[in-house]
Amino acid sequence: MSEWIQQLRNVLDTTILTLSGEPINILQIAVFGGTVAVSLGVAAFARRWFIRFFNRLKISENVQDRLLALLFLIVVILGVNFAFDLARINITLLNKLFRYPLTDLLHPPQEDSTHESKLTLTALFYAFVIVFGMFILSKYAQWVLRRQVLQAFQVAEHTQFLLLRFFHISFIILGILISLNTIGLNLTNLAIIFGGLSIGIGFGLQNIASNLISGIILIFEKPIKIGDLVEIMDAKILGTVSAINLRSTVIVALDKEIIVPNSQLITEPVNNLTHYNSYFRVRVSVGVSYQSDVELVKKVMLEVADAHPEVIKEPVPEIRNVSAPVVRFVHFGDSSLNFELLAWIPDSFQRFDVASDLHFIIWNKFKEHNITIAFPQLDVHFDPTQTNQKS
Repeated sequence: MSEWIQQLRNVLDTTILTLSGEPINILQIAVFGGTVAVSLGVAAFARRWFIRFFNRLKISENVQDRLLALLFLIVVILGVNFAFDLARINITLLNKLFRYPLTDLLHPPQEDSTHESKLTLTALFYAFVIVFGMFILSKYAQWVLRRQVLQAFQVAEHTQFLLLRFFHISFIILGILISLNTIGLNLTNLAIIFGGLSIGIGFGLQNIASNLISGIILIFEKPIKIGDLVEIMDAKILGTVSAINLRSTVIVALDKEIIVPNSQLITEPVNNLTHYNSYFRVRVSVGVSYQSDVELVKKVMLEVADAHPEVIKEPVPEIRNVSAPVVRFVHFGDSSLNFELLAWIPDSFQRFDVASDLHFIIWNKFKEHNITIAFPQLDVHFDPTQTNQKS
């Protein structure tokens, strides 16, 4: 038995290649390969766990895919690095590459300088891991804060969004400051960088600066809020506000999501249909023939409004302008008598559906009462005597 063990040891100690002048045997290769395989298994397990974790935090699929890809790279890089250390394989070239001071590329080191730069590829990697970890921690902390605190105190949705947004930004800034300290970048250098950025903002980044300032105005002044139904008049955009970011606002229309720059919401006319309440006044116009009984038309149109369950039948005392349905005789048209039905509904999001229902009911009711919906007509008269004279 001891002979088999000795032969196995001899096989494992067999040198198969040389790296950086050092022999690498089969045992080191096996340990390295096994450690890398374990790291890949850990990456796969972490991916499944983080998918469930991200779904619980309600992170979008696009953001999930990017975070999972970054997580896979981090685990693999750490696993490979640990595999080299565990297998005692010294890769001198890689060590020099990852530990080479990047500042020496711009400023060659002085012979009498004893300062050791921290800005290396390894330091940059760990700084990136810190920012990534703070991002994940921020998402989890927001989830806990929303469920355990904000919802318990029944904080408004827009206020929740505002608090969680600043909470997230604070976490990211903290992570960036920690990562900058890791790579040895002091605040003096940052002041120089920000000074250059301020010049760039003054010359070429006016739109970005305008959008950022407009985003702050939207967040604090609150002309629009999360969940509001807004209509941008000039751009002909109608939809629900789903997110207000520092640079842009996301509006969910009927068939797509529209990203609108914040400055457009500040400088252009915006119709907020749910700014103070969700009530909306539906207008249905119809033209009838000149032979119609106008009193009957008015009666039928009021019956139509009364037949729809979403139409408010009586005035609402707490809302000044909300009243019962009204029928107006608008004007005498060229081919029709034009009427307009005005009816309030409690939910402005249903205005298109309610208007469609009222049109259907009006069509059926007019058919029952033999009321003719007019359309443009033109009478042409021929004088046969003038025709004979010309011929």
